[in-house]
Amino acid sequence: MTPFEAWKDPVTGVEFVFAHSDEKFTTGVMYIPPGAALPKHNRPKAFENLKQISGKCQMTVFDIDGEGSFDKVLNPGDTLHMEKGQFHIHSNPFDEKSFTLFKAEGDITGVMKVLRENFKSI
Repeated sequence: MTPFEAWKDPVTGVEFVFAHSDEKFTTGVMYIPPGAALPKHNRPKAFENLKQISGKCQMTVFDIDGEGSFDKVLNPGDTLHMEKGQFHIHSNPFDEKSFTLFKAEGDITGVMKVLRENFKSI
């Protein structure tokens, strides 16, 4: 991966800018336009840590056992930690742009491969 690799989902308009990605960790910024959302997903081999930079992000986080979930609105400065394998949804039902810093601690090279295959390089 080259530094600052950037990808955009052609359907939702969600953008990712990766500052670093390898088998140990991946970090970057995610942009979610108003009204957009990512589908329910997880990181089977990585912990995920989020910090809201600008705007707001609605998070739906599912219990590890699959029995329930909770919603949390991330405001600027808020953080959220998710365990390995924890399913979650990022969405922006608000009128402002959402920018979230993320760090996945663990191997998400498989996720990166899917992004490269399905998203448009920007």
